[in-house]
Amino acid sequence: MRFLEDPPRFLFFTGKGGVGKTSVACATALDLVGRGKRVLLVSTDPASNVGQVFGVRIGNTVTPS
Repeated sequence: MRFLEDPPRFLFFTGKGGVGKTSVACATALDLVGRGKRVLLVSTDPASNVGQVFGVRIGNTVTPS
């Protein structure tokens, strides 16, 4: 992912439903973590499926990787 060669401090993924925002955000988070970066992945979607992507239950507490 070329845009991750020198990423800014904050990345936002937006768009209409069904375009892959969650997939790209999760893949980006994994890439950055794999390179030793600290990542906080936040979803503002009330129907977020980030937990399903990573296979973990997500609630209102911080979940370490």
